[in-house]
Amino acid sequence: LSGRPLFNRSCEVVNRLYQKIGNQKPIIGVGGIFDGEDAWQMITNGASLIELYTGFIYGGPRIVRHINQTLIAKLDEHGFRNISEAVGFAQR
Repeated sequence: LSGRPLFNRSCEVVNRLYQKIGNQKPIIGVGGIFDGEDAWQMITNGASLIELYTGFIYGGPRIVRHINQTLIAKLDEHGFRNISEAVGFAQR
């Protein structure tokens, strides 16, 4: 399996790992990230980095700009100054 079918499980794994280690080590969220909402969900579950593969293949290079635009809007919406402040937010 790859891509979208992995997304929910990937978020669960990132969440559990973040619960155990917090921000002691970087956690890379990967699996089914296709847009900014997916990236935001992965970050707020504890990923300090995300990796795109299938989403990049289907969305092309423009996907990065779209994800960044969504992340900027989410940061503003929640009053965060940077992504680091959002890491693990879903667990607070």
